[in-house]
Amino acid sequence: MIQVRDIKKSFQNLEVLKGISLHVKKGEVVVVIGPSGSGKSTFLRTMNFMELPDEGDIYIDGKQVHFDRKNKHTRTDEEICSIRREVGMVFQNFNLFQHKTALENVIEGPVIVRKLEKYEAIKIGKRFLEKVGLSQREGNYPNQLSGGQQQRVAIARALAMQPKAILFDEPTSALDPELVGEVLSVIKDLADEGMTMVIVTHEMDFARKVGNRIVFMDGGHIVEQGEPEEVFLKPQSDRLKQFLSSLNARGI
Repeated sequence: MIQVRDIKKSFQNLEVLKGISLHVKKGEVVVVIGPSGSGKSTFLRTMNFMELPDEGDIYIDGKQVHFDRKNKHTRTDEEICSIRREVGMVFQNFNLFQHKTALENVIEGPVIVRKLEKYEAIKIGKRFLEKVGLSQREGNYPNQLSGGQQQRVAIARALAMQPKAILFDEPTSALDPELVGEVLSVIKDLADEGMTMVIVTHEMDFARKVGNRIVFMDGGHIVEQGEPEEVFLKPQSDRLKQFLSSLNARGI
C-alpha cells in the first residue's frame, strides 16, 4: 500500500532522515515510536508529501514518486496532489477551520478537492460524523467542542476523503488525559475494520494493543521493528532497550 525507499531529508545543515525504508501493507497498522527529535513526524509527513524528501522513492498504491532534489527530478505538484488524495492525515492540533461547523470542516475536502456536489458531500460528512460518535454535534463550531471531540471531527474529515490509508501524527498529544481514550477508541475501531494506518504515538499501551507492527526510530534511522510483543518484550538493540527502560522508570 505504502512503500518508502531510502528517504533522506535535511533542513539546512540538519540531516533529519538518513535513508529510511519501510513497506506498509494494505490493512496493516504500523505504529512508530521513539524519542523526541528522532525524525518520526518528519518521516510521517514525507509519506503525505507535506515534506518533500531530498532523495528516495515513495510508492502509494503502486504509484511512484521519485525524489532527487539535487538534479530537480521529481513529479509535478499536480501529480503529487493527485497521489496525496489517497493518504489522509490527522494532526496533533486538529487543524480545524474555526469559522466552520463540524460538518462544514468535514465536507471541505470532498467539495474542494474531490469536486463532489455539496449534497453528496453532506451525506458523506454526516455518515462519518456519526461513525466517530458526533452526529449530534455537526452544527457546532470547534470552540464549542472539547479537544477530544475536535480530534474526532479531524478523523471524520480524513475519512470523508475516502483515502486508502490514514497517517496519525501523535493524535492524542494535545489532549487532556481524560479525553485520550475516546480518540484512541475511534482509531482502534478503524484498525479493526482494516484501515491501513501509520501512527506516531507516545501511548505505548495503545501501540501494543492496536499495532500489527512497531517501528522504533532514533537519530533519523529505523533502529528496530517487529510485532508488538517482540519489540516490547524482547528488544534486540541496546538503544531500544534503553528507550523502553526510560519509559518504565517514568511509569509510562
